[in-house]
Amino acid sequence: MANELFTTEQKPVFVYGTLRAGQGNYLGILQGTTVQERPATLNDYTLFGAGVPFAVKREGRIVVGEVMDVDAELWTTVLRRLDRLEGYRGEGRENMYDRKVRTVTLADGSTVEAYVYLAGESSRRWFTDADEIPGGDFVKAESRYSW
Repeated sequence: MANELFTTEQKPVFVYGTLRAGQGNYLGILQGTTVQERPATLNDYTLFGAGVPFAVKREGRIVVGEVMDVDAELWTTVLRRLDRLEGYRGEGRENMYDRKVRTVTLADGSTVEAYVYLAGESSRRWFTDADEIPGGDFVKAESRYSW
């Protein structure tokens, strides 16, 4: 099963939280591994959480993020790091985040299929509607607080 996780077809990755450019996990995992980074949105999803966001299906909402195109030579290594960070252990397992392919919209209005880490079933139990991040923009919401 473990090898199956890392032989996944390469696709862009849509990130919306601490993996966005300039954020902590971007600096440790994605910086220097991408060939292109583009602003994008994920429609009909919203974000929940504080400190760490979780994307959950919610009609009419939007998640703000970026599409990261990872260098092909680094793909397997980066995917392993992302899966480890996101607590993804494989399809059908209990995961903190599930890695799924979704259509995301780029700033120019075009769309692209990308991997997105969505809240796993067990993670969705941790929050209520009161934990929704306004506007679906984690970076903007976090900048309102001084930790």
